[in-house]
Amino acid sequence: MDPLTEDHWKTIEGLHEDIFKTVEPLSDDEINWRHPALSNTIGILLRHLTGSERSWILGVVGGRKSELEARVRDAEFGHERLEKAQLLVTLRDALAEVKAALERISPEDLRQVVEGEWRGRPYRYTKEWALLHSLQHTAYHLGQIQLFRKMVTEGTTR
Repeated sequence: MDPLTEDHWKTIEGLHEDIFKTVEPLSDDEINWRHPALSNTIGILLRHLTGSERSWILGVVGGRKSELEARVRDAEFGHERLEKAQLLVTLRDALAEVKAALERISPEDLRQVVEGEWRGRPYRYTKEWALLHSLQHTAYHLGQIQLFRKMVTEGTTR
């Protein structure tokens, strides 16, 4: 792995370690708990992160168009009951695929400009921007997951 890409990988891996450490002690009831004033749950965020990382890192950065075409982002936010074990398996599988994709990426690949959509509009960006965007997005939702865990386990709902 190229040293620049390896730095990105180490960040992704560290974020995932924190996600797993936060979520593994929780029950299915706890990952499906929803604050009365909010719409997401830990389970929803886990499913969303898997879809997002597959789309941005495998699809945009790795060039796997099938990942971009297969994603139905709105479905990631459905409110059916989710099973923690399956969510973690899926997230771990995505992480392994991300590592494999990043092992094939060069600094030249990261400088490549692609056209896509961002915030509902057509957008031109580099593959490195897409990778950094995914890292920032994962970190943002990790913070939410950590906060939700504290709320559900400590009874902090106000």
